[in-house]
Amino acid sequence: MNHEWDFRLARREDAADILSLYKSAIGSAFCVWNDYYPGKAEIAHDLETANLYVLTSADEIVGALSVVPENELDALPCWSQTDQAREIARVVISEVHRGKGLAYEMVQSITPILREAGCTSIHLSAVKSNIPACRTYQKAGFQTVGETEMYDNSFYLMEKVIFPFQKENE
Repeated sequence: MNHEWDFRLARREDAADILSLYKSAIGSAFCVWNDYYPGKAEIAHDLETANLYVLTSADEIVGALSVVPENELDALPCWSQTDQAREIARVVISEVHRGKGLAYEMVQSITPILREAGCTSIHLSAVKSNIPACRTYQKAGFQTVGETEMYDNSFYLMEKVIFPFQKENE
């Protein structure tokens, strides 16, 4: 990653800035978030479980990404890897920094962190109409493995295998 950007685990003192970043995305092109989600509860939980990461530039938070160990999509049959899989969610970049490839950089930065933690694959759901996000995830090595309808929106289900599981006898 470029030396002017720092990708790190979020700290409690980052919570207000992360909430502001989430709220600033509401109503922007492709964003399906609302006044209730994501909010303080998601931030508090992600901080408590050490699953919230931020991208900073000169001590300003310009992006955030959450890692979700378990979620409602885990049981879907589309995933090629489910053992030790993680979902990335709530990916956001500040408005002035969108279109600069920073979401891609965050996804690329979280991959070795998850691999080192024993994660086998990364899952995500991307709103079908969010073409820039879908392209970003494809560029980062994600493949579309399914589709679903939830929260009044249509989503692509995407997966990036980062450590293929092999049975001991193979």
